[in-house]
Amino acid sequence: MINLFGFSIFLIHIHVTTLALLLCAVAFADHEAFAWLRGKKETLSKKILMRVHLFTWAGLLVMVTTGVQMALPLADFLVTNVAFYFKMFFVSALIINAVVIGFLLNVAAERSFASLSRKERIPLFISGGVSTVSWIGAIVSAFAMGIGL
Repeated sequence: MINLFGFSIFLIHIHVTTLALLLCAVAFADHEAFAWLRGKKETLSKKILMRVHLFTWAGLLVMVTTGVQMALPLADFLVTNVAFYFKMFFVSALIINAVVIGFLLNVAAERSFASLSRKERIPLFISGGVSTVSWIGAIVSAFAMGIGL
């Protein structure tokens, strides 16, 4: 198998392709959520929300699995790399946020955004912010590690 910086090219392809697919899924979910937030859609399809959510979970699992396989040979380097710890923080935030989103997606499937109280809207905005910051942070951290994704 061809190696690049000690990584299997196959693992790199899987990791990066999965990232691209996940970013498309997240962009779709965010587009739907924004339409719901603006009142363009009264509610969102629970079936579609669940499919995107499960796809995102599967993608995160693939990303973590390939990431671990690529990280193991570089463990001595990575434990001294501050950017690696930032990346792990952002990946952890994405995983925790995915659990939270599993509970929150029912809100968009059952109620209009306009019908929500301010208190009910806060977790939705926090989750959206955590998602955005964590996806960007994980990608930037990966490049800051000096080894790419």
